Amino acid sequence: MFYSASLPILGVYAGLNILINLFLAYRVSANRVRSKVTTGTGSDDALYNASRAHIVNAEYTPIALIGLVVLNVLGASIYVMHVVGLALTVGRVLHAIGVSRTGESTPPRLVGTLLTWIALLVAGIGCLWYALV
Repeated sequence: MFYSASLPILGVYAGLNILINLFLAYRVSANRVRSKVTTGTGSDDALYNASRAHIVNAEYTPIALIGLVVLNVLGASIYVMHVVGLALTVGRVLHAIGVSRTGESTPPRLVGTLLTWIALLVAGIGCLWYALV
């Protein structure tokens, strides 16, 4: 069975991001019950914002976690794994906080987006580096 020292790191960031996604999904469902809107978002701003936070998280998180898995398989440094994992996790939390508050741009939303993109950039470059060098 394949095992590396970075496998527990992968587990921590995968677990945290799965729980973040579940929490965001719960917020959508709770807002649906409160507003009695079963599909779409109606005209409910809180439901719309909760839905956007969950949707964007579901768009970005899987590809970043795939990047972490590939980095692990390629034997990436634990520091690279932590940079990707921390940037992703903190970025997703900040983005969700920013989007949940308002549909407008907010500092948490902008920083969260930037951190998420940094995680993806490091994961992408790291995958290429460890695969080709």
